Amino acid sequence: MMASHLVIKIGNQSTMAKILVTGATGRLGNAVLRSLVQKIPASEVVAMARDTEKARPLAELGVEVRYGDYTDYDSLVAAFRGVEKIYLVSAVAFSDRIGQHQNAITAASRAGVRHVVYTSIQRINDELAPIEGVTESDIATEQLLVKSGLTYTIIQHPLYADDLPFLISANAAKEDFSAPVGKGRASFATYAELAEAGASLLTQTGYENRTCLLNAGQTWSFQEIADGLALLTGKAISYQPISVEAFIAAREAEGWPTAVAKFLSGWGKAIDKGAFDQSSHALERLLGRKPKSLHEMLRKVYSL
Repeated sequence: MMASHLVIKIGNQSTMAKILVTGATGRLGNAVLRSLVQKIPASEVVAMARDTEKARPLAELGVEVRYGDYTDYDSLVAAFRGVEKIYLVSAVAFSDRIGQHQNAITAASRAGVRHVVYTSIQRINDELAPIEGVTESDIATEQLLVKSGLTYTIIQHPLYADDLPFLISANAAKEDFSAPVGKGRASFATYAELAEAGASLLTQTGYENRTCLLNAGQTWSFQEIADGLALLTGKAISYQPISVEAFIAAREAEGWPTAVAKFLSGWGKAIDKGAFDQSSHALERLLGRKPKSLHEMLRKVYSL
């Protein structure tokens, strides 16, 4: 893959087109931006945020901060002016994701953006175990991009290893755990490595009009996760499959809102049905090294 920088000529002057990352103060967007300024000059990077004050640390790195809100079309058009590529972080679940993403895609086209990179969800197909609040809107957004006339790259992210405690328990490194995943297998990756790979993709060619699955390149069962935690801690830790209903009841008993418990159970059901049982080496290629192993991810997530 080759590094790619687009120069736009305005009158007799040439200016380097910029790369914009949305969700600048969020976990993923912020990490992408911080990785991006390690690869290209900060003056070529734009951070879009709803709260520009929160983005002040990025401005101190030399990144241009612009206001933009997915629900405010005019703000998006203004934010996207002079931008070559956009890293479009998907909107939060259970919001009008399709409407917000359509605003962003339409505004990008109007503003003269060349390439949109969208963060979608890993799935083997569009029908297998859809996750409420996520899958349907991701599919719709991907279709909008394909029809938009813009160059696009759809990044399919796996489950974040960082979020495993929500599914298997924050105490899984200390005691037995249960989850509604049956014998399902899944691949994971840390959001930090996914962000680094996203920054690499933004500065390379060869990913135009493609879907790019990013994960650790291997799948694991939750029994293997239990075995990994046992090896790292020296404790006997086992995994027990439970039903979706039992998982929701257990989380409710712990004080979790029912809606959150149901949302998490949807991920478990998807794993059980095999929706995440697919690996790819694209993340390794973008990082230029092997992604973190299961043990390395568990050590990081559980501070072992």
